[in-house]
Amino acid sequence: MRAPAEPAPGSDAAWRAAFRRQRDAERVATVQPDLFGGAAIEHYHPTGRAKPIASPTRHKRRPDLTTAERAALLASAANWLRTRQRVRIEADSPHQFAAREGVVWRLCSPVFADRVYVYLDAVGNERSEKIAFVEVRDVEPIAS
Repeated sequence: MRAPAEPAPGSDAAWRAAFRRQRDAERVATVQPDLFGGAAIEHYHPTGRAKPIASPTRHKRRPDLTTAERAALLASAANWLRTRQRVRIEADSPHQFAAREGVVWRLCSPVFADRVYVYLDAVGNERSEKIAFVEVRDVEPIAS
C-alpha cells in the first residue's frame, strides 16, 4: 500500500494538513505507552474556554435569500472571505455551533457559494475536530 501523496507546497491542502498537525500537537499533553503492548493513551490539555451559550431563538427558520440578496452578500464579503481567515459564527445563527470561533477551512463550489466550511476551535473538553458547514451570512471576520 502506497503512502498518500503530499499536497503541493503552497496550496490550501498543504496549509490544511499543517494546520491540522499543529492543532493536534496543541491538544495532546502527554502520550502514555501501554506496558503490555496495547495502544498508547493520549492525555489532552483542557482548553479553558467554556462552550458559548447560543440565543434561545436560534431554532427559528429564516427565509432563504433571493438571488439579488445572495449576490450582494457575496460582494460585501469578497474582501475578507478567504481560506485561513479567522471568523466567528454569530450568536443568533440557527446553526448548532452558534457563537463559536474558528478558521475558514474551505470555500464551496459555485453551487453553494453562499456557504463555507469552518474549522472550529475546541472548547471545554472537546477532543475531536469539528468542521461546520455554515452560511456566509452567519459568519463575521475577526482579527487574528
